[in-house]
Amino acid sequence: MDINEIIGESALPVNNLTTKSAIYVWGYNQSGQTGRRGRERQLRIPKQLPPELFGCPAGANSRWLDIACGREHTAAVASDGSLFTWGANEFGQLGDGTEESKKHPQKVNQLQTEFVKSVSCGAHCTAAIAEPLDNDGTISTSRLWVWGQNQGSNLPRLFWGAFMPNTIIRQVSCGAVHVVALSEDGLLQAWGYNEYGQLGRGFTCEGLQRPHVINAYAKFLDEAPEIVKITQVSCGEYHTAAVSENGEV
Repeated sequence: MDINEIIGESALPVNNLTTKSAIYVWGYNQSGQTGRRGRERQLRIPKQLPPELFGCPAGANSRWLDIACGREHTAAVASDGSLFTWGANEFGQLGDGTEESKKHPQKVNQLQTEFVKSVSCGAHCTAAIAEPLDNDGTISTSRLWVWGQNQGSNLPRLFWGAFMPNTIIRQVSCGAVHVVALSEDGLLQAWGYNEYGQLGRGFTCEGLQRPHVINAYAKFLDEAPEIVKITQVSCGEYHTAAVSENGEV
């Protein structure tokens, strides 16, 4: 997988990219979610995480593609497609197979055969979109991996849900206790809790809900739902919003 296909830049080797990027963190640090090894419980100003924390030599030309924060954990995608996680881990949201918190970033070894493109964090879960490094063209170029609270594993597991196998996943977004995935065809599937109607099924209900494709959207509350193609989705703590191909919310 060529990094330029992901970030849309000219065809240059990753090592020759002159633009550096850095990760800055601040705020609550009870579980080590800001990656600081010290005893600081609150960081009042943004501080850069040194490259050494990610196994990069000092002064290395590091670059980051994506970052996401959960309630008390953090995940970041490096330019080589590696995923790093740190912070709280009581539900296995760090994806290392344990339930032990980590005070500094660690690579998610289960995804070392994947080029991770993007990541999203829920309150206590994590989801990532990745492509196999060894892809002969028969495997989806964007597959969904999930782990943590209510995701069935404390290690990343390949997840199709209500989509057909090998569906290309365009985006994933996590709420507090629900997850929504968007396919390249503009379909949404949602799973998790639905006590406030955040799964878009037209009703509320208690308990963990299986994945289900959202197949109708109403422009107004008093109008009949219609089928539309979705291009972007975002989850709040207990609600969800999406943009259609016509630019409508």
